[in-house]
Amino acid sequence: MSDARGGKYRLAEALVRVVARDGFAGVSMRAVATEAGVSGGTVQYYFPNRAEMIRFAMEWTSAQVEQRISRISRWGEVDDWTREILLDLLPLSVERHRELAVWIAFVAHAETDPALAGLKRQTNEKLRALYTRIICARRGFPVHAEGSGSPGAEVENDALLLQSFLDGLALHLVDLEPQEAARVGPPLLDRYLALAVDTQATRNDRD
Repeated sequence: MSDARGGKYRLAEALVRVVARDGFAGVSMRAVATEAGVSGGTVQYYFPNRAEMIRFAMEWTSAQVEQRISRISRWGEVDDWTREILLDLLPLSVERHRELAVWIAFVAHAETDPALAGLKRQTNEKLRALYTRIICARRGFPVHAEGSGSPGAEVENDALLLQSFLDGLALHLVDLEPQEAARVGPPLLDRYLALAVDTQATRNDRD
């Protein structure tokens, strides 16, 4: 990692902490500098303005989740590793709770910044592709690499439904204490998968 890139990551982490604590109203070049323990000049060296700093931090936050998901093993029982991926996207721990709360703040802020809105759409598209592959895997269909082939209209629609469910469940759980979210979240996910995803796999087996 270059020093420049490392410096940007350090500031992105500091900005995320500021957002988690104070919301976007508390984000300024000075506040991030104080949080990171650097001078205001150091922040300006890496980012010419507040908007650029926020965009980098949102991109960094999205990339952190993507990298974490990619490290989950795809070996073993399909139902187990696909479930692990989906659970990792829910706020079932203090860290994931903070992560989602910050992401929600980024998404809300994206309404005022076209660059952030584009990143939001890109992240949603990547998640949709992930959900599509998960449904294909759980139903025993060929799993296409991202951007290749077409899984069919039914799977694409079910991926949208899965994404909508995960988004809604995450919003519900983020209003709970992490311990309570960890208690109620997994059974709700399991019930949805049983009713809306795996029942189709059972019908396919019968056919």
